[in-house]
Amino acid sequence: MLSLEQSKVSRDLAAVLDASAVRDLHAEIEPLLSETTLLTLNAAAVERLGTQAVQLFVATARALEMNGGRLAIVNTTPTFREAYADLGLQAELDARSLLNAEKDTDG
Repeated sequence: MLSLEQSKVSRDLAAVLDASAVRDLHAEIEPLLSETTLLTLNAAAVERLGTQAVQLFVATARALEMNGGRLAIVNTTPTFREAYADLGLQAELDARSLLNAEKDTDG
């Protein structure tokens, strides 16, 4: 197993993140929560983002932070940003930007 200092994982997100896609994504992400210091999700392909997906990302960020890790969401599409804004979570998304993640990991 990798030490926490070395565990950085990147994943590309699917174009459609509806309820069924979120179940699969949760199953993929959950094992990473206790051993990842930086989980980067590439949202470049996202065309549809449901509320369940946003909830998963918020919960993932919190779980990682509880274990000393961090979630970064990069290459967000307008659709991705609009979904967060519609839920009043723009500040949450801004906190997950790669720039902020780099500040946290680079000191």
